[in-house]
Amino acid sequence: MATLNESLIRGIIKGDVASVESLLTQGADANTTGGVTALGASNTALMWAATEGYLEIVELLLAHGAEVNRKNASDYTALMFAAEGDRQAIVSLLLDHGATIHERNTYGETILMTMARRGQTEIVQRLVKMGAEINATNKIGDTALYLATDNGHTYTVKALIELGAEVNTENLGGWTPLMMASARGDLEIITMLLEHSADYRPKNRWGATALSEARKSFRASQATDLLIRAGARE
Repeated sequence: MATLNESLIRGIIKGDVASVESLLTQGADANTTGGVTALGASNTALMWAATEGYLEIVELLLAHGAEVNRKNASDYTALMFAAEGDRQAIVSLLLDHGATIHERNTYGETILMTMARRGQTEIVQRLVKMGAEINATNKIGDTALYLATDNGHTYTVKALIELGAEVNTENLGGWTPLMMASARGDLEIITMLLEHSADYRPKNRWGATALSEARKSFRASQATDLLIRAGARE
């Protein structure tokens, strides 16, 4: 017969709010770990709820003493799971309860980078104001600004620039935010970066520039025109 804690984990994974509330009231441990497979055995109840996106269950667990900054065997926290699952409301709630923002995942990515990649502008702004390192890089040298650019999140790019993000970073492949925006043919972001002194001259490891990438984009004519008017040449 399953114990209270085992039943709690199963109830969370199923999203059964009533069952979870009942089990917590009966004395199930809000900080218990476990999973239906060996892979998730070190995940806490809060991690499961955050991963699955069950806001009401996250609230219940926190109300019953769930520790926000516990880590699993892979050094992941509930906040990291919520961020990677793009669970905006849960990310905000965990931040309200003191979740640390400086942990990094396997790829060296911070919560700020993950949220920038997802285009969650309000959370990005909040994280920077909380002290997140705006120009931190992951293992391949991407910044939050680069990741937002790579995914076409115009408002997030704007917010990061306004908050002081460096526009002329280069990752390990030599790619700059402007180079990526040009490759995407993203006219709004190209314009924004150029207006904030983005350098069109760098070459990546393959000898490409923002201009040469723009010429291959699906808005080649407009993108190259923006760069040429800014002074870019072959």
